Amino acid sequence: MTTVRAVAHIHSEWSDDASWPLDRLAAAFRKRGRSVLLMCEHSRTFTEAKWEEYVQACATASGDGVLVVPGLEYNDADNVVHIPVWGDVPFLSQTPDIADVLAHTRAADGVAVFAHPWRRNAWRRFDPAWAKDLTAVEIWNRKYDGWAPNRQARAYAERLGLPPFVALDFHGARQFFPLAMELTLTGPPSRTTVEDALRDGRFEPLAFSRSALRLTSGVGGLALAAAEAARAVAARTVRAALNRRK
Repeated sequence: MTTVRAVAHIHSEWSDDASWPLDRLAAAFRKRGRSVLLMCEHSRTFTEAKWEEYVQACATASGDGVLVVPGLEYNDADNVVHIPVWGDVPFLSQTPDIADVLAHTRAADGVAVFAHPWRRNAWRRFDPAWAKDLTAVEIWNRKYDGWAPNRQARAYAERLGLPPFVALDFHGARQFFPLAMELTLTGPPSRTTVEDALRDGRFEPLAFSRSALRLTSGVGGLALAAAEAARAVAARTVRAALNRRK
């Protein structure tokens, strides 16, 4: 068995709202001790041909101890429910029906995760019957949940009977944060062994190199939630001040 630390839900210049090239991402996360990048590009600008080109680009960007795993983030037509997908799953379409995404991913033995369920109240639209086709639920999305895990999302994952997942939702340097998915592989790191580990549930969400779950309750969790609340207020204040100066 081999244990590796992965960063999940990473966007590159192949997404329409991010700009980092794959090789720059690989180098940046290598410096931070991460050896697997679970990429997650928005499907809305992809085609079948672009997907095939992208898979090859990820293979080319891998090396020097870093594996770049291609993946797509599908969203519904009005951009509420988002599902990152990994595995040998054929490109579906730019904005497919979510039930179809999950059914096709299951049929292809792929991996599907429910991303940021509290963004735009996506969880209210989520059909619990879809849970059987999911691998995990994001309980901490750095972009939308900030410095603290989303306690409601963790409770929701438990209600669905699904494992917790942590993700950076990386679009730029602001999303660097010590979150990782620790994967237990049955062989050397490869796209196959990484996807097998995800599919089989051989993973643990980490924050600050320890289980992220310890921060969803207790004194440490309360302290982190307070820090996130203060950060959010400060960020809104700074943005308002900058807007007034425009």
